[in-house]
Amino acid sequence: MDDIDDLKNKYFRALADYQNLEKQTQVWKEDFLKFANQNLIIQLLEVLDDLEKAQEHLNDEGLKIVLDKLIKILTNNGIEEIEVINKEYDAATAETVSVEPGEENNVVAKVLQKGYKLNGKIIRVAKVSVWQKL
Repeated sequence: MDDIDDLKNKYFRALADYQNLEKQTQVWKEDFLKFANQNLIIQLLEVLDDLEKAQEHLNDEGLKIVLDKLIKILTNNGIEEIEVINKEYDAATAETVSVEPGEENNVVAKVLQKGYKLNGKIIRVAKVSVWQKL
């Protein structure tokens, strides 16, 4: 009788292990699909940066339409800009490139390059200038 109970316990443990593996595999698949295009999106963010700089200088209506279209495509694919301006500096979301005198300590004064998240995961930190009291 002990052998039967032992075999039942082994069976139930093996079944539980298998079910856990199935769940973990499903999570891995979902993560893979969420982040499969990450490298392509990072490259597109560089193009977005260039288009935004061009729009700042040219203020062209046609360029604005293309820029808005690109931003919409990126947003629909899980891209979200990290908001850091006038917030306390956080090394997880931003990299300090320069420091300038200001009224507050460790507050982001300027964004030199925007940071982005892909489906909630930071894929590029913002490059910023931070205020420091004199």
